Amino acid sequence: MPVYSSLANTIDGSSDEWSTDSMLATDSNGISFSVDWDFENLYFAWDGTDLASTNDGADIFFYLNTSGDGSVTSKSWNGIKTLPFSADYGIIVEDSSYARVITHTGTQWQDVSEPEMHAGWSENKLTELSVPLSDIGNPEHLDFIAWGQWQDAGNIWATFPMNNSFSQFTHFYSIDNLLNQTPQDIEIRERASFAKVEDALNLAIIFHQHQPYYKNKLTDMYEMPWVRVHAMTEYVDSPGILERYPDTKVTYNLVPSLMEQLLDYHREETLDVHTDIAKRPWPEGDYPNATERELHVMQFQSFWNSGWIYNVSIDDPNGWVKPSSDMYSYLYDKTLHNLKPATIMDDELLPPNEFLDLQVLWYLYQFSPDYVLGEYDANHRDNRLIELFQQNGNYTHDDLMYVVDAQHEHMGNVLPMYSQLAATGQVELTTTPYYHPILPLLMMPGWQMEDGIRVSKQAWPDDVQNHLTTGMDLFEEEMGFRPVGMWPSEEAVSPAMVQPVSDVGIEWMVTDEEILMKSTDLDGNNVDISNAANLAKPWLVTGEDGGEIAVVFRDRVISDRVAWNYGSMAPEDAVTDFVSYIDDVRQQLLDAGQDPSEHLLTVSMDGENWMFMSEFQHNDNGRPFVDEWFSRLESHPTIVTTTPGEFLQEERELARIETIGTGSWVDGTLSTWAGEAEESLGWQRLVEARKSLVAFETQNPEHPGLDAAWESLYIAEGSDWFWWYGLDQDSGYDENWDVLFKVHLSNIYRAIDLELPPYLQDLWTNPSIPDSPYEGTVEPMIDGMALEGEWDGAARYDADTVIGSGLDIESFHIGYDSSSVYVRVDVEDDGSVENKAVEIYFMQPNAVNFNEAETNFRTYHGGEILGFPAKNMVRFDFDEIRDDGRSKWISYSAKGVIGSSEVWASPTSSNLGGCAFSDVYEFEIPWSQLGLAPRYSTRIKVVVADIDSSSDLEIAPPAPAEMVLPELEEWITLLEMQDNTDDGYGDGSLILPSASDFAGGMSLFDIQSLKIEQSDWNARFTFEVGELTNYWSLSNGFSHQIIQIYVDKGDSDYGRTDMLPGANAEIASDWAWEVVISGTGEPGAVYSVTADTGATTARGIEVEGDKETNTIVFTISKDVIGLDVASYRYVIVSGSQDGFGTGKWRDVDETAKTWALGGGSDASQDDGIEYDPNVLDLVLIEGDQESILSDYDVVNHRYAQLTGFEMPDISQQIYAASVLTVTDKSAIIKWSTTKETTSELSCSSVNQSGDLIENSNQNLTISHQLEISGLSPGEDYTCQIGTTGDSELVFEIQFSTIMQIDNTPPQILNVRITTEENGFTTVSWFTNEDTFGKIMINSESVQTDFSKNHQVILDLCVGSHSITIEATDPSANKATGSFDFTVQGEWEECSQSGRSGTVNTQDETSLLSSTTIQIAALVITLLVTLALIRTRRDVFQ
Repeated sequence: MPVYSSLANTIDGSSDEWSTDSMLATDSNGISFSVDWDFENLYFAWDGTDLASTNDGADIFFYLNTSGDGSVTSKSWNGIKTLPFSADYGIIVEDSSYARVITHTGTQWQDVSEPEMHAGWSENKLTELSVPLSDIGNPEHLDFIAWGQWQDAGNIWATFPMNNSFSQFTHFYSIDNLLNQTPQDIEIRERASFAKVEDALNLAIIFHQHQPYYKNKLTDMYEMPWVRVHAMTEYVDSPGILERYPDTKVTYNLVPSLMEQLLDYHREETLDVHTDIAKRPWPEGDYPNATERELHVMQFQSFWNSGWIYNVSIDDPNGWVKPSSDMYSYLYDKTLHNLKPATIMDDELLPPNEFLDLQVLWYLYQFSPDYVLGEYDANHRDNRLIELFQQNGNYTHDDLMYVVDAQHEHMGNVLPMYSQLAATGQVELTTTPYYHPILPLLMMPGWQMEDGIRVSKQAWPDDVQNHLTTGMDLFEEEMGFRPVGMWPSEEAVSPAMVQPVSDVGIEWMVTDEEILMKSTDLDGNNVDISNAANLAKPWLVTGEDGGEIAVVFRDRVISDRVAWNYGSMAPEDAVTDFVSYIDDVRQQLLDAGQDPSEHLLTVSMDGENWMFMSEFQHNDNGRPFVDEWFSRLESHPTIVTTTPGEFLQEERELARIETIGTGSWVDGTLSTWAGEAEESLGWQRLVEARKSLVAFETQNPEHPGLDAAWESLYIAEGSDWFWWYGLDQDSGYDENWDVLFKVHLSNIYRAIDLELPPYLQDLWTNPSIPDSPYEGTVEPMIDGMALEGEWDGAARYDADTVIGSGLDIESFHIGYDSSSVYVRVDVEDDGSVENKAVEIYFMQPNAVNFNEAETNFRTYHGGEILGFPAKNMVRFDFDEIRDDGRSKWISYSAKGVIGSSEVWASPTSSNLGGCAFSDVYEFEIPWSQLGLAPRYSTRIKVVVADIDSSSDLEIAPPAPAEMVLPELEEWITLLEMQDNTDDGYGDGSLILPSASDFAGGMSLFDIQSLKIEQSDWNARFTFEVGELTNYWSLSNGFSHQIIQIYVDKGDSDYGRTDMLPGANAEIASDWAWEVVISGTGEPGAVYSVTADTGATTARGIEVEGDKETNTIVFTISKDVIGLDVASYRYVIVSGSQDGFGTGKWRDVDETAKTWALGGGSDASQDDGIEYDPNVLDLVLIEGDQESILSDYDVVNHRYAQLTGFEMPDISQQIYAASVLTVTDKSAIIKWSTTKETTSELSCSSVNQSGDLIENSNQNLTISHQLEISGLSPGEDYTCQIGTTGDSELVFEIQFSTIMQIDNTPPQILNVRITTEENGFTTVSWFTNEDTFGKIMINSESVQTDFSKNHQVILDLCVGSHSITIEATDPSANKATGSFDFTVQGEWEECSQSGRSGTVNTQDETSLLSSTTIQIAALVITLLVTLALIRTRRDVFQ
């Protein structure tokens, strides 16, 4: 029996029997912790927690050291905690129904018993525990610790002793002699340093140090400054901090092209686009010698750095730089940000003295303060830089020159920092193919991915070998040895690239866990990466052509957590989470009977991006975290940091992979670099350049420019250019990367004096100005004759400055109506060209530069440069021309370069009459044939060519003609609805990020109303939001919102329920979508995705915001969304747009951060996936948004299931009303209705009283047209349009009659009478103004619509016929003409039928549609003087 033996405590929820000596502490939460014991039991009391509460409850833990043996880590319970001693026992209390005593068996924790317990509850929050001493080994000595953490989470909120932080346990209670001491004798002790346990898990951390190759090889200038910008911060901070902790080992991957640029800056002091300006003459008190635009760009880009710089306080880790930080912050507040190339000039330039201050600060803060202080190496200390950091502006030009020169000097210290660590064995240095190419793509013999575009290329193993060999050579030259490890560019691997990598001496490489999952083992099975034993080890891989290499696979969850989650956490908390995750993997291995010391877990990540791009940028650029991380890893007992090379030096039997998967660390695929139209276009241009280079080298093997050309080719093969192409990645400044890629491509051609392809020439010009501009729609008769007035309204381009040989274009006209484009070409033909071509080239609609996939840049015959990316070419078909001049056109679609030349393919022909030639060439081409729609633009060139000589005789105009189709759409409203207001907060619990950019509040994301409309071409969605700003100056007129429209077209085999990346929710299975449209304020983030193919496109979608009306309008082509807009169902969501977020969505986390919303949940601890929705508003007619969005489960890995709304029946509407024509005494009014109804029209004079003037038509229709007559000249009239049965539905329209009386009759022109082989006779004519037409034969007549073009189809017997044509204009002036003709054929003759002619009573539309193939007329005999009748006006007066 112990000397100290209190009365046995009764476990009854009463503290009466607890002595005051037994209470060890009470914390700030009011939690009291007591301990006591007697000769049989150990007692714990925890007072202050309601274990039954789901909100205020806790899980409570007590860990005991009784023997010196045991585990330094706790049982995994929402994470593993590191204990301040080796514990052999523990007590876990979850709630009133669960309490366990556990013991450590040497490899895992197991239950021992259930202690006696009284569970604290709301009325009595005292929890008492009694543990028999026999259950914990009857100890003499006892160390113990206690803590409480959130239920269902790992967040610690109470700990005893209170010396401990919530992230680290460094202290514990200790009693040396349990038998003879009392609670008064309990001491608080600090843990000693732990030795690494024998079964510690090996951890490899691999950092990838990479920048794109920015240098222009021909100009010797860096086109972007980012190597220099990051050289003296991120590239020195990481190794500098690491050196403080020599027992922490890390692997650094140094890309050769980055090494080259670092060395070049240092040794040659090469300039870039920024330092070039700094080094120019700079008059005192003035700006440097630069253009206005250069100065504005320089000012704007001088704030492209980390956020911590502008908000330094004296208590910050680098508080000593506060004076200069204050000046930088002052300048930031004076200037505009988030500008684009189009708006870069909107900001005012700072005064010259402040502009100079800004430049000094921009370069100064490219130094790490710790580096400058000599914290990493005393020899690096720079006292003048320190002084400049402590200066509040008023810098001189000498200061600027010192900082820039110091950069070049200190950049020489970067690589030695790494090589010195490598020499001590603390780091392993590895390499990458020289210019960072995607090796699997270089090794592929062409491909066709989801964009459907074929990239035709051969495998390029020689290029792969060059990247590998030159990279290894540079590494050896500069670092003194050849590396054995490799980070393949973007961790992209494939069976084909294994052998060339192993051939250069590489023994191991790293890639992503997704690749392991796609790989097969020796049994042909895919590898299960959920098994920690599979992921946490190297595998041996054999290539498809031989070669053998070890591969380590990164743990994606923890790697990404470091890069993108830890920046918003306190360093101590973040590192605690990290080691907890690693310890959990270790425990999984132990539980599976594995020895963790025989396993290697790999964490791999960018070496620099996460430090300045994530939330770390606001926390001293991540330096405090890195210091805490490397420090804790050095001392953590269950983790041994090592390198893959060191781990593989020991003899181990490695598991083998039969076939390694193909893909990268981005989603396990190669789709970031290939598979979108822009990416395919880039690859096609790269293929074209390489073919040109190979062909040139074959003919000119000694040309001095070959080495430079090949070097530029290898640069262009780098991954970075393709990364930014397409819609899957968006820098916000993708045009800069496009320019740089084209610089490298151009250098290939320039180095060997080859002509640049058109898309690399500076050929994009303003369009030609027409000699007569567009003035309205036209409706010419396609007959090859230029009739009076029929081309009025078309644009005319004269082409008399160039004379074509044999065929001379004199002029051409371009016009349009609501469905077709019309082209007239006037050509002087001297008859010398026997085999001629008349062609019209149309640009890819809406192209703004040459980056258009599957387009051509040269003419078909002569190969002349067009000056735009042509998508369609329309050619007159001379083989189909008829005696009356009618013919067909043939349309060709551009396919881009295939092989060695551009290809025009997929020829389609028009119907007969699509074009004609007599005096001129006339074409009618449907909009759809050219991919046009309202508001679309295209550019046009007309070409005449000699086919026999393959030469272009003339191209007009010199600069392209341009046609912008007007807003001709007639919109029908399908739905107007109100969404719940003030619900832009997701599930009701979300809160804004802390950044001031969100001052608009949650109403920014609150969709308050929705209007859906459709036209013949498009659907239009108008969203009214609670608040709309353009705080970040985005091109589409708004900044904060992302809106996505998921379209459910009904049952299909390919509907999808997964939402686009970043939304973090799913569409309910019975709402599966077939197409989704996503839009933000940035044009590069506006696109659609089709479910069946996964194809992504930005075409056919316009998104525009209006701050005045708080509206965002999506206009979507029906080619994208589908034709039956009114019958679809929609799930529409909004969220917060984040330019750097997944899929442009801003994260909703548990706690709000600078750039993340709060009130949601953090990622799942076990798989790293975010299950809480980032959706902030859900448009609903019925249903509860909060309950839908809150119905997710992080623990069970379940997303919220979203539903939407169905479209209601369309209401009757009057729309598209217009006055077709007005005379002195009449008007013709046209309108449409959504449902069939009669036509009702009543008009009254605005200025005179009198009876209503009315007209009506009782036929049911949706297209209405009525003439109102009996009006007075020069009067204003108001007309009301009505419908049957709805007196409240009235549309009002106004017009004024003209004063001048029209007594001039119309002209009937170009009468044509043709009989087709199907037996029907077509009579057509043209009038010089819009008229009502009538044709009379015998006693019957047929009316034609109000138009200039008229046509009637007759079913006539074989024989002679007479007709009369009558044309009446709106002023009731008439013209008539009579015509005799004969119909010949093999059907019924008039003499047999006893009739001289019959007007067919069938609907004309059906007759027209039945004439599927129009072939030459059998017989046309016109009994008039001219074959083509032109009636004179005076004949009919």
